[in-house]
Amino acid sequence: MAIRPDQPLQVLVVEDSPEYAVIVRQWLEEGEHAQVTLAVDAIQGRAAIGMRNWDLVITDVEMPGGSGLELIQAVKAVHKWTCVLVMTGVVSAEYARTALQNDADGLLFKPFAREEFLEQVRTLSQRTRRRRQQERCSVLAVGAHPDDVEIGCGGTLSMHAARQDEVTILTLSHGAQGGDARIRAREAHAAAGLLHAHLILGDLQDTQVPEGGASIELIQQVIAQVDPTHVYTHSQYDTHQDHRNTYRATMVAARGVGKVYCYQPPSATVEFRPGLFIDITDHLQHKLQAIDAYSSQTALRAYLAPDLIVATARYWGRFAGYVMAEPLEVIRHSAQ
Repeated sequence: MAIRPDQPLQVLVVEDSPEYAVIVRQWLEEGEHAQVTLAVDAIQGRAAIGMRNWDLVITDVEMPGGSGLELIQAVKAVHKWTCVLVMTGVVSAEYARTALQNDADGLLFKPFAREEFLEQVRTLSQRTRRRRQQERCSVLAVGAHPDDVEIGCGGTLSMHAARQDEVTILTLSHGAQGGDARIRAREAHAAAGLLHAHLILGDLQDTQVPEGGASIELIQQVIAQVDPTHVYTHSQYDTHQDHRNTYRATMVAARGVGKVYCYQPPSATVEFRPGLFIDITDHLQHKLQAIDAYSSQTALRAYLAPDLIVATARYWGRFAGYVMAEPLEVIRHSAQ
């Protein structure tokens, strides 16, 4: 199959026929070129969709628990790059048209030959990996304290998540000067979950986040881990020293990232001059929910009031066609 053995295909096979399930699995696993997960009906298939990033999903059509055509839509909703190969015993042009209209990427009529099957697997799995490589976005948002990122670009992160981009939040400190560090950590994890983001919580000292050294090292480690295509962080135009230092550290650590932007925190100065306005109309509610997760802070910090968050989004929206918007300073905006 010409797939490197150190990168085996991740294949989900949804097939209620034990005979076909066995033979398809055997063909796929020859030479250890693929790791196969079997589901015996549409119910198990739907449950397995979110287990991992599949290189290929292979499904029958007529099965207990639902149609394979419905399963295609479920796969595409979770993994927009993943190709789906439909195999069926119903040989008809109308059936083929129906499968393709439901976004099937390939179609095989049973019985099919081994080489015909493997050629489809090779073509479609390579298409999946090519799509994933070309279209993938990995987003890293860096903040000094819990809630910084959610306030500055929570709507933008929600938008990325809705597009199935990988979203990571790196918060450099637990924010111990602003409250109980353990509570703020729990709130940060809850907020990240609401934005469908992975949280990495650092242990640098609140109010003493350095502009170099430990900050650069931590950000570089996370960049090496998530390989971001987009980085969002604090602006340099800020009255809080931790925010300014986080900006400086991020500029060094993210110097190889092609898309770098700075968001607006409540402590930004009038020198904050955005050049990009992200329409978050459909994601403002998710931003509000993430901020509301910081219940230990919302009663103490006037800048966390929902009406102020909404009013700020409405103000910046006047620069983007009167929508709800988040403003960003553009540091780099290259295709690299």
